[in-house]
Amino acid sequence: MSPYTLQWGIIATGNISGQFARDLLVDPSSREVSDVTHQITAVGSRSVESAQRFIDGLKNPGEGDSWEWGSKNGKLDQVRAHGSYDGVYNDPNVDAIYVGTPHNLHYKNTKDALLAGKHVLCEKPFTIDIDELEDLVAIAREKNLFLMEAVWTRFHPIAYAVEEVLKSGKLGKPKRFAADFSMEYDLDSKPDSNQFVDPALGGGSLLDMGPYPSVWAMLLVHRNPHNQDQNPKVVSSYQSIYPRSGVDLSSRWIVKWEGLCHGQLVTDLTNSGLRENTAALQCEEGDLIIEYPPQKPETFHIMPRPDRYLASVKEKTTHHHPVHQGNHGMSYEADEVARCIRDGKIESDRMPLEESKVVQRWFDSVRKNGISSTKDMKGSAGQ
Repeated sequence: MSPYTLQWGIIATGNISGQFARDLLVDPSSREVSDVTHQITAVGSRSVESAQRFIDGLKNPGEGDSWEWGSKNGKLDQVRAHGSYDGVYNDPNVDAIYVGTPHNLHYKNTKDALLAGKHVLCEKPFTIDIDELEDLVAIAREKNLFLMEAVWTRFHPIAYAVEEVLKSGKLGKPKRFAADFSMEYDLDSKPDSNQFVDPALGGGSLLDMGPYPSVWAMLLVHRNPHNQDQNPKVVSSYQSIYPRSGVDLSSRWIVKWEGLCHGQLVTDLTNSGLRENTAALQCEEGDLIIEYPPQKPETFHIMPRPDRYLASVKEKTTHHHPVHQGNHGMSYEADEVARCIRDGKIESDRMPLEESKVVQRWFDSVRKNGISSTKDMKGSAGQ
């Protein structure tokens, strides 16, 4: 049987859209996939010229680039450059749209795509607040369209390997959790228009970096077989504020899964993260430690609990699960979108919309207790 081909439209031509497009052009067999494949049929930008430059870059890979496979195998033969996003929304040769625009535009762009009858994969953070997300979900369900937040880490090989450890039950019941995404980023040296500096772009650490400690909270605790609380809430939070623009330099929040455990999550632009511990789940029988970086880790460790009073310390085991060679890592989520649309699903079982809502509510709570207002971000969405 021939593989199912999903025809993609891409809006915005920045770095993240470029990486997603290149991953679509990597040979699926390089990641052991044979049932789905991808075709780029439309690119939208502010002008036809910029969209065409983006396409030309895809058609001219460097020597040895893994994505040259797509350009040589017809995956760009039907691509069309549009001088507006509307051109992509209304292109009859587009099945699904990848939204890679700035955070504050995700809601508008995703809504416009859905209203045009297109399936959507939207970059994280999905939206600025829960009201926007609820509206998108309602539209997608009413129009029977697929919608998913592009949390690529959930589909990496390491995520599946960790899931199998938790399903085995050998670690026992979770007792506590911590996750951290920190990096030194000198905001003082950046212009006011920088994505981390400008509040109108959803700047600061929380919205941009928060999805990554959150993905491990969801995978290790929320989806843990021992968890029964499907709406865990933030019980405490703190933000340090960057005086120049009012965005958060760092955010810290504690989430409680009723009847199970608490988790502490951190985003920080003032210091680098711990290299060997970006997320840690401590359970009755041992600890599961994810190595840095949280967005694309390759290694985790299992550390059995020592016998009482350290009479006998059991050795840890190390497990290495990198993404497949030649794949940056975004191709896995694209494969999920293709399979779901092929099978008539309007959301992913592995990245369900309700779990995006859980995380969005966390962000809303942290921001309400910290910088509190979203009006600057939402006010510029139509500009």
